[in-house]
Amino acid sequence: MSPSRSSGVDNVDSTVEMGRPLRLYPTGLKAGAVLGSRFQIEAAIGQGGSGQVFRAWDRVLGEPVALKILRPDRAQEKGWIKRLAREVKVARAIRHPNVCRVFDLGNVDEHWFVSMELASGGTLRDTLRSNQERPLSDRLADARAVCAGLAAIHTVGIIHRDVTPQNLLRMDDGRLVLSDFGLAVQGGVTTVHGGTPSYMAPETAMGHGSNQRSDVWQLGTVLHEIVFGLRPIWDSGSRGLILRTPMLSAASSLYRELAKLCRACLATNPAGRPGSAIEVSARLAALEVASLWSTLDRFLRPGAVLLKGGARIAGALVSTVLERSFARRRSRVASRRMTAEDRKLLRSMAAKLKAQGQFDDAHSLDRLAGPEHPP
Repeated sequence: MSPSRSSGVDNVDSTVEMGRPLRLYPTGLKAGAVLGSRFQIEAAIGQGGSGQVFRAWDRVLGEPVALKILRPDRAQEKGWIKRLAREVKVARAIRHPNVCRVFDLGNVDEHWFVSMELASGGTLRDTLRSNQERPLSDRLADARAVCAGLAAIHTVGIIHRDVTPQNLLRMDDGRLVLSDFGLAVQGGVTTVHGGTPSYMAPETAMGHGSNQRSDVWQLGTVLHEIVFGLRPIWDSGSRGLILRTPMLSAASSLYRELAKLCRACLATNPAGRPGSAIEVSARLAALEVASLWSTLDRFLRPGAVLLKGGARIAGALVSTVLERSFARRRSRVASRRMTAEDRKLLRSMAAKLKAQGQFDDAHSLDRLAGPEHPP
């Protein structure tokens, strides 16, 4: 369940608790109602098995917020209130531009609720349903955001367990944020099992529990939808389920590498997947860096090849200067756009890759992060 512009429940993205049917009990709140003389309800913008999400106006701070309100039947169960409190505690442990900010837990007029930042741009599911051809750069920006948000969660040892397009919210500035920590756990120990059936990893669906590799399966499914515009398609063969490779006309090498990355995330054996979203984020960054340098190389090579003798040497020197200038400019631009949290996360991922002996990928991430104190 996520705060979005959608007013109904998406059958594809509905989160359920295993062993319990999904029942949608209304909270009884309508537009115009005021909670605790502070939050004025404006409209219902989402719903799920545990409650409803409303857009509201915070009269004290003078700004819009999203309120996730527990349904009356759930509010009678102490277990659900504890889960809501745990959700707030987990969410507040993470501060990242691609993770939805959760403000507080409250109980007003017999309504338990969580206040969080409002996403007025809908959800990733809304974007995917728009049927608009988006440039690869936009899709890669979304892919980076999803990876970065989940990597930030995995960095502090949390398993999200419900990574879906419906739980990825679009903010006013266009960025995606990962939301809904109702099923999230820290350390992997839980008595509550559930999720979105169409996004569950095989081991989760079979009741074997979840870990960060299970999140990676969900991440792979979402990345496949972002990049290729469709959910993964599986073929049944003598060796079990096989992921069908997307058929794209004039597919570039980058598309092929992205398909390989999705395939790695969607390995049916958890041991065959990347260990966490941190590794997926590192691989995606390395792919983009390699693609960028390949493009630059193709741009510079023709001029150098045509030159002869001294002119060839001069051309090579010019190419080197241009390349270094381009690298410095790219680093400065990236540094300006990145937040301190982004650079810290990239360096953390680089350190983990170095510890695993993946020095080339680690070096690429360090270069992507730019200087520690950008100008």
